[in-house]
Amino acid sequence: TYYDDVLFKGKSKKKLDASKFEDTSLFTSATFGSGKKYTFKKEFKPSDVVFDKKTVGNPRNARYLDVFVYVGPDAKKVVRLDYFYTGDSRLKETYFHLKEEKWEQVEQSEANKLLNAMDTSWALDYKPAVDKFSPLAVLVSLLIVFSSFLYFL
Repeated sequence: TYYDDVLFKGKSKKKLDASKFEDTSLFTSATFGSGKKYTFKKEFKPSDVVFDKKTVGNPRNARYLDVFVYVGPDAKKVVRLDYFYTGDSRLKETYFHLKEEKWEQVEQSEANKLLNAMDTSWALDYKPAVDKFSPLAVLVSLLIVFSSFLYFL
């Protein structure tokens, strides 16, 4: 797959502990409003994502592309996983927040509120662009249009 052959070519597959977000060998950091945003460097292919031994997300049918950890000044944390879902060949963007000692997926509106509290430039009506299409469906649509064009030439 493109994921294996291009993005993570020659990289080993292992578990990513997102609680090590301050480890500069794993993550880069940037200011995010009054907090920080940590971005996974992609030094290896994440098979699972955990945070202090607690699972974040569901690795079944997911090929992780990006992992972000947002940390607010009040130590609140939000983890964002961007991944290729093999079940329907869509790219997805999901958010998780620690609730009662468990990482739970939150609705986009809740994630927007949490992230806007850290950085007011984060739009409260933000909608991920990646969960809207299937790369395969786009390719097939383009092939149909191109075939129709050639047919009528």
